[in-house]
Amino acid sequence: MFSMTPRSLRFFAITLFMALLALTGCQTAPQKGLTPAQIAVLKQQGFELTEEGWAFGLSGKVLFGSDDDSLNAASTDIVQRIGKSLLGVGIDRVRVDGHTDASGKEAYNQQLSLRRAKSVAKVLTTVGMQEQNIQLRGLGSSEPVASNTTATGRTENRRVSIVVSAD
Repeated sequence: MFSMTPRSLRFFAITLFMALLALTGCQTAPQKGLTPAQIAVLKQQGFELTEEGWAFGLSGKVLFGSDDDSLNAASTDIVQRIGKSLLGVGIDRVRVDGHTDASGKEAYNQQLSLRRAKSVAKVLTTVGMQEQNIQLRGLGSSEPVASNTTATGRTENRRVSIVVSAD
């Protein structure tokens, strides 16, 4: 039978503790930010890097009719494609910002823009994104991308942006 003296037992315990302590220092820190593969997919899908993260909405807008919060078939397809692509590279958290043109009252536009964001979020959940991982914002007409003095400009402002945090 194997027996250890108290001194050799203490030496063994200290050696084991030091070895375990050294191993914990070798653990890889969790990665912060997006991977190169994730960034490549964001670029491929038409996202652009902004101050708030990677945004889809400037070059490939999801547009709505006047006083409408329903996605048409083409926009639904775009949102589904984006959602599947994001989930495919492990991006499972997004923010959806709804926007309106400047027609109508500010309070109404804020609610309409939130309904638009909810419409997009609903489509994202159909492809597997979890509802609790989708932040919604209704911004009304506060962030126009075009002039509200023309019909074309108002059409451009009736949109939703999908934003992925760069962190």
